[in-house]
Amino acid sequence: MQFTTCVLHVHDMAKALAFYRDILGLPVRYAFDEYVEFDLSPATLALHHAARPEESTRGAGLFLVVEDVDALTAKLQAKGLSPTQPLTDQDFGYRTVMYIDPFGNRVELATPLP
Repeated sequence: MQFTTCVLHVHDMAKALAFYRDILGLPVRYAFDEYVEFDLSPATLALHHAARPEESTRGAGLFLVVEDVDALTAKLQAKGLSPTQPLTDQDFGYRTVMYIDPFGNRVELATPLP
């Protein structure tokens, strides 16, 4: 398993960019309207716009790249863990599945698409 990205949910993207990009000086890898990713090689820090302020306090999110997300999902289901979002081929090049840890943090497991 490899740690690649920490995702922070923010309700004010302008303030978040002012802090992370302008004050801390983090280099932007790429940016979309509701998502900005900073290059902290070898990992990244991502900001995701939360539609409502209360969504920005839901905890952090992990994006973990694994060798075979389908096989790992089957193992986790055998242990009684159900995903909050099912296995999905994403348009950003990964097959992902989402779980919530006991503390409310999102854990997204992913395998690059061929």
